[in-house]
Amino acid sequence: MDAKARDLNQIFDGTISFQIPLFQRPYVWNKEKNWEPLWDDIQGLLDYEVQFGRHRKHFLGAVVLEQLKNVAGSIETHQVIDGQQRFTTLQLIMLAARDLANGLENEKYFDRFNDLVTNKASKVDYDHEKYKVWPTNRDREAFKALHESGAEEKAPLADLTLEQLFSDEHIEPNGNKMTEGYLYFRKQLRDWLAGEIDEMDESEKEVNPEERLDALWKIISGGLQVVVINLDDDDESQVIFETLNARGTQLLPADLVKNYLFRKAQAESQNIEELYKRHWSAFDNDFWRTEVTQGRAKRPRIDLFLQHYLTLMMREEVRPAHLFESFKEYVENQQALADLPAEKLPTKSNLSVMPVTTEEQLKALARYSQAFQTFAEPPAGSRLATFLKRLGAVDTATVYPLLLLACDQLLPAKQWEFDQFLTVLESFLMRRMVCGLTSKNYNRLFLDVIKTLDREGVLTANALKSILQSSEGDSVRFPSDEEFKHSILNRAIYQALAQYKIRAILEAIDQTQADRKSENLELPNDLTIEHVMPVNWELNWPIPEEYLSDAEAKLKFAQQRNQLIHALGNLTLITGSLNPSLSNGSWQKKRPELAKYSKLNLNRYFYPVHEGEDPLAEWNENTIANRGELLFDSARKVWPF
Repeated sequence: MDAKARDLNQIFDGTISFQIPLFQRPYVWNKEKNWEPLWDDIQGLLDYEVQFGRHRKHFLGAVVLEQLKNVAGSIETHQVIDGQQRFTTLQLIMLAARDLANGLENEKYFDRFNDLVTNKASKVDYDHEKYKVWPTNRDREAFKALHESGAEEKAPLADLTLEQLFSDEHIEPNGNKMTEGYLYFRKQLRDWLAGEIDEMDESEKEVNPEERLDALWKIISGGLQVVVINLDDDDESQVIFETLNARGTQLLPADLVKNYLFRKAQAESQNIEELYKRHWSAFDNDFWRTEVTQGRAKRPRIDLFLQHYLTLMMREEVRPAHLFESFKEYVENQQALADLPAEKLPTKSNLSVMPVTTEEQLKALARYSQAFQTFAEPPAGSRLATFLKRLGAVDTATVYPLLLLACDQLLPAKQWEFDQFLTVLESFLMRRMVCGLTSKNYNRLFLDVIKTLDREGVLTANALKSILQSSEGDSVRFPSDEEFKHSILNRAIYQALAQYKIRAILEAIDQTQADRKSENLELPNDLTIEHVMPVNWELNWPIPEEYLSDAEAKLKFAQQRNQLIHALGNLTLITGSLNPSLSNGSWQKKRPELAKYSKLNLNRYFYPVHEGEDPLAEWNENTIANRGELLFDSARKVWPF
């Protein structure tokens, strides 16, 4: 048995045929479980290549091959014993890249990608040998059709512009997984070539499809690696296949990190038993291997911790699939820096000492892991617990490297400063959410914040506030009171945000409206959002008479009301659902029900007045605006500028 890591150019560039045996299952990979995670990894490599002009090797797994003896003619032929789904998917990606190069009329890259999927006709004896990978019988017709859709002799894409390439009309979505996979990857590659899925401001974007095609070639041909295991005559291919697929537990990146660090420690003649006991043993418990949801994937906690830790230490974004490679690169870079003379060293971190030796690396991991464990299990009633709950509404994990730094540097000695730091960060995130500003650029923004804090050597709430308030542009600015107020009064927030986000906003306002007589109780998790003036208002909430005689004025009023009923001033929380007849009933019937069904601080506003003039005798556009003003005053206290 021979096993070597090879890039795709080394695997597919020669005249070679990889045949998938008939007894193998057909192509079954799908978008959610396979294509999207793979594309996320590839896009990360592409973005890094475009931004920095270099890339890391990305490991895609292993394939097991068995060489056949001249079964298919004169060319070198291998059976794919294991890894056929991965091999086939890579061919679909390269086919999509070939066809896009053809559509851009780039002959050089068309030829290069075509050489990775097709053997030259003059080199083969049988028709099927022209395909680098020949699938099992059920998928062959679809695979052949995809090959021919962008082949040089037909070139149906060659006359299309990049915009026209956004149409898939010339490929029939025939229900075959191969066709679906090809269309998925071609769309992702096409959008990336056009700059449509970049995480940057439009003003920063300089998209050159030709340059991006060059980056695409570098990543696909040389950035993606597969471990190729070639079996000898004496190897039992079936036993190996069963062992790879039915036995054992997949290693986590943390297992590779552990192995790497302790092998280094052993080579340095250190006491690895003592190092393990002091710095690593806590990682080998169920807490760290428990899978938790972040984004659309479930991952072990230790993977999430390593990602955020490395992002902080390297001061650059680290993709989940690159954890071990990134960690190894980081350790080697730190050791290389330690060997440089002082005059050649880059600027040091002003906030924390970076680890260099193997023991220092283990110590740093253990130290920061305590902060991360605090995030998973924050003290009940603490400012951190409140922050993390509201962070769930913002739905971003990009702040965790900054949180790790703040927790490490400020706790426990500077608890008040840490709490103020969280308030600034929460204000920034929640104001932007209320104002409908994008979270797309947060990964870059918070890395820049860490770098700026590091240069200044000051980690305080005021320093964070100054940095965030100095940022300009829709993707990074800190909304002012004026913008915040305008969004609360006028934005149709019920239509713009998911309900769990609106609940978080109203719950926070409810907490700040508590007075000394109110019980400070934990709010239930099943609160319902209620429109005070209902969405179906026409029957019991008539249009004022002054608008009825003019059809245009009546229409305009109805349109404005339909917008305003979704503003925050017309929304509240109740502890149960109102009967639909009451919910859509008149204000005189609905008002006492709001008081009856809810004891929240938020709803004391609706309680009847027993003496004097009642300002809420009616509920209309003016009273919605008035309540919006009051909600803004409360929100401004929760999330100050």
